[in-house]
Amino acid sequence: MGDLSPEADAWPEDAASIGTGLPLEGVRVLDLSRVLAGPLAAMVLGDLGADIIKVEQPSGDPVRQMSPPSIGDTSTYYVSVNRNRRSVVADLTSPEGRRLVARLAASADAVVENFLPSQAEALGIAALRDALPDLVWVTVSPAALGGPLGDQPAFDLLAQARSGLMGVSGTPESGPMKTGAPVADVVTGLYAAIGLLSGLLEQKLRPGSRGRRIEAPLLESAITVLINQTAGFLGAGAEPRLLGNDHPSIVPYAPYRAADRDVLLAVGTEPQWARLVEAIGAPSLATDVRFARNADRVEHRDELRVELEAVLGARTCSEWIEVLGAAGVPCAPVNDVPAALHQDQVASGDLLAEVVLEDGSMTGMVLTPLRIDGRRPGVRRRPPGLGEHTAEIVAGMERG
Repeated sequence: MGDLSPEADAWPEDAASIGTGLPLEGVRVLDLSRVLAGPLAAMVLGDLGADIIKVEQPSGDPVRQMSPPSIGDTSTYYVSVNRNRRSVVADLTSPEGRRLVARLAASADAVVENFLPSQAEALGIAALRDALPDLVWVTVSPAALGGPLGDQPAFDLLAQARSGLMGVSGTPESGPMKTGAPVADVVTGLYAAIGLLSGLLEQKLRPGSRGRRIEAPLLESAITVLINQTAGFLGAGAEPRLLGNDHPSIVPYAPYRAADRDVLLAVGTEPQWARLVEAIGAPSLATDVRFARNADRVEHRDELRVELEAVLGARTCSEWIEVLGAAGVPCAPVNDVPAALHQDQVASGDLLAEVVLEDGSMTGMVLTPLRIDGRRPGVRRRPPGLGEHTAEIVAGMERG
């Protein structure tokens, strides 16, 4: 990994990242990425203590403009993936901007970027990567580089469509549907963070190791989300179909209608099935040959839904949650986002924080799900304004 202490031409350490006791304290990561997957990878590292500098073109990261919704003058999309870092503006079309980025990269431990190969060549990013062989370099790409899609612009929605993810989301009536959150971008960002950490760990374990060139391709990352679906197709020729909220291999494992709203049942074992039919007062289901084993229930899923909903319709979701929970049957309400954030587990815990943005607006924020020694890392720095730290960092580097 190299010496993590400040060097003569290194960027000045972030005071907010000193003395945190977090695992990545002292690690410097240069974030040249934009929009979601790359910035999310950098945020994961920043949450764990790394000193992150985000470099933006003078026009700013496009995600700054992705609104509504917004908080004051700030896009909530930008807020969601840009905490715990400083912002520097550098125009990569100018010699001055390229020199600044080169100096920042030379004192970093790792770089995250998501330029298309053609952009990386045109803007000098590819040459900079080649000039720094000891640096761990992570490229978030549209698809594996060298393939026919490796230099084609891509976004989460395109990845969901190409990967087959939309092909298993939705119902026969609705047709293929995207997920309600940018899951392709998120999983790609997580793979990027894992890859970067593996490169840093190798240099720590084997001093003198060269910097790894790591790709986190959006399309291939999205395909890995289909983990059981691709395994079923590749291993057994089982072609996935649109099942809505039903599980292809487990029944009952879906929302079922109660008196007022849906209650989700997640009955994954035979003992759980036995407890379910006893708890809902439907012993006849236990002896019905159509539902004897999970494979039978999968075959007769539609008939079982009719039987279950005839019984569940007698009580409210909340009542069933209490009854089934006491019986040891895995179940949950189907929450909307406000309900999810207001449930006791979340609202009374430490996952949510309030942050004051650059313009003085207050916003809530979902923190990292990770806990370190029983404590959840907080927000050391709010999402920065565009170029907010350029002068400070450039001056610090000049002072040496």
